Amino acid sequence: MAANRPARQALNELYAALLSGESTQRDNAPLVSEILHQLDVITQSRRVRLVASEGTVPGVIWLVLFGGAVLTITFTFFFGAHSLRVQTAMTAFLSILIFSELLIIIAIDRPFSGTVKVEPHALAEVLAEFKPAAGGAAGPGRQH
Repeated sequence: MAANRPARQALNELYAALLSGESTQRDNAPLVSEILHQLDVITQSRRVRLVASEGTVPGVIWLVLFGGAVLTITFTFFFGAHSLRVQTAMTAFLSILIFSELLIIIAIDRPFSGTVKVEPHALAEVLAEFKPAAGGAAGPGRQH
């Protein structure tokens, strides 16, 4: 993502400036330590936003959730029915609802394959941040 490059470069420059010889002198050590901690919090928050920005709810989950809602609401109209056909329909609807919940569990169970999977884009962004920037600037993973 080209939009992330300036932010990554700015963070690298901040780390490089903080870790240079002048700013890490002994008398400034507590201040520099706190600044590095806050910069690390900023970097971690950025990573969380990058990962969250890639996330979407897959269509299969929406289908099952809305289908389950319709089946649950429809199920309530059958309470008090005394015929075998209605009882069979209630059982079938409940079976479909339970099957749908199991389908969600199966779809999410394997996070790196299938229709619902973790894409490598977010991880690639985080890994790119750890590569040394041009000019020898320290990256976010090289604080101390």
